[in-house]
Amino acid sequence: MIDGAWDWRDDDAAAVLRRAESAVLAQEFLRCNPIYASSRQQLMRVLPSAGASREAELAGFAWPWGLSFPVRSCP
Repeated sequence: MIDGAWDWRDDDAAAVLRRAESAVLAQEFLRCNPIYASSRQQLMRVLPSAGASREAELAGFAWPWGLSFPVRSCP
């Protein structure tokens, strides 16, 4: 995660961005996106704790954001 307020145009900050993995940049984008944050909060309030409906809810939430959640095997 990229912490603090900094200017990406600064040479040092630009060097950090050049070395960052794309997954880190994507995570930071979503973390800072108010629409994603609001949608995620809403999902967490209604998300079932287990079962096929949970998987369906996660898939429905993930698709527009280009995310995928690993399927966990049941014990």
